[in-house]
Amino acid sequence: MKQPVLKVAVNLRRLPLWLAVVCLPLASCSVMDEYIRPKPKVATEWQAPLPHGGNLASLNNWWGQFNDPVLDHLLTEAQKESPSLEIALANIRVSRANVLSARAQGIPDLTSTGSATKSKGGGGGAFPASTIEVDSISLDASWEVDLFGKVKAAKQAAKAQLESKKIAWHDARLSLAAEVANNYVNYRACQASVDALQQAYDSRKETARLTGISAKAGFSAPSDLALAEAATRASESTLDGQQAECDGLVKALVALTNLPEPELRQWLAKGKSLPEPAMFDVQALPASLLTRRPDLAIDERNLAEASANIGVSKAQMYPSLTLTGSIGYRRTNFNGTVTRTDSWSYGPSLKLPIFDGGTLRADLAEARANYDSLLATYQQDVRNAVKEVEQALVNLESATRRATSEQASAQQYQQYFKAAEINWKSGGLDLLSLEDARRQKINAELNVITQQKNRVLQWIALYKAFGGDWLETQATVKPIILKPMEKR
Repeated sequence: MKQPVLKVAVNLRRLPLWLAVVCLPLASCSVMDEYIRPKPKVATEWQAPLPHGGNLASLNNWWGQFNDPVLDHLLTEAQKESPSLEIALANIRVSRANVLSARAQGIPDLTSTGSATKSKGGGGGAFPASTIEVDSISLDASWEVDLFGKVKAAKQAAKAQLESKKIAWHDARLSLAAEVANNYVNYRACQASVDALQQAYDSRKETARLTGISAKAGFSAPSDLALAEAATRASESTLDGQQAECDGLVKALVALTNLPEPELRQWLAKGKSLPEPAMFDVQALPASLLTRRPDLAIDERNLAEASANIGVSKAQMYPSLTLTGSIGYRRTNFNGTVTRTDSWSYGPSLKLPIFDGGTLRADLAEARANYDSLLATYQQDVRNAVKEVEQALVNLESATRRATSEQASAQQYQQYFKAAEINWKSGGLDLLSLEDARRQKINAELNVITQQKNRVLQWIALYKAFGGDWLETQATVKPIILKPMEKR
């Protein structure tokens, strides 16, 4: 916000003379309005079905409850050298500097100056040359009395900004962990799909081999051989495409963890199954999101900062009182004649805004409009937070049910394909029907993998939508603020 030079403009009707007379000796008559934390309207309870069917664990160290050493390692590495976390840390350092600057505004300013000069002049005609030495030192002090709470409001604004940036660090950690976990789960599911497609390719390749032998012996039509080979090549193409998708996820994990790709692939080779998340209790009411979600906590602190900035702008419209004092010493040596003088002074200085063309009122209007904008943003983000939790609950319930259904379906298609394969080998089924049975079996297996993956991803989405475990960990996990000259 623009900080104008207080030259002129005050509404004398808003500042009676008696108010100034009373406030001057009191040294503080704050015009800042009290900030009251807003309470947006939210639903009284969740409408979507809550997770059930197992032992509910707490959110504390939720990632560790996956019992997946590879995932734990990737999460640790990602937070070691993360640009997003570095940005959050840098923002904290900036905010801390702003707090120190705001505090300094209410502290007396003390400066000292000193000088020593020597000069020589004259020496022409009948006048001898003269030498002058002058040594002086002075100590000056000034203190702007916080009459109307401008300094206090600036301190509160800076403090709220610092709190916001600290919470933003936790929010960045939460987002980073969720992104790493999502990519890791997608990779595990991708590898499972590769395995399923590899088995399908091997099976089709074997079918093509047997069909070729049968065609050469005259027991199968050449068209059957063409169909078998075409199906084999199509299966190979699908397998290659799936493997490329897995490689792309590896690249994403490299970018997130900053691990060398060979080392990352060694870690990924240590496991193949999808991680199993622990269920957690979602019995808390929707209103708890106001403190559970770091993004909403950030919105609220930004709102507190904007409220304090209104106080700063209002205080700019009132008089400012500065107390000044000075002491000094001066020594003069003129051609050997030394004189010494001491000096001192003190007194108040009052600056009264009279006219500024509306600049100060415009700044106040801007500060109020900024507060209104942030309040509307906060209220909208609260609605979105409730929506995200509700949607995550619905999607999780759907993914859980569908995973069970797809598993049962895959088992039936597996039995159907086995029967079809036996029937084909005995000559009772044509190759086209066999390939149709195989296609349905493969699709069912891939659907199972997809739904199992979606179930895990929806748990992660619910964890993030519910605010993660930053409240449980913020007391023990603190950001490491590096000093500017400290080696990293």
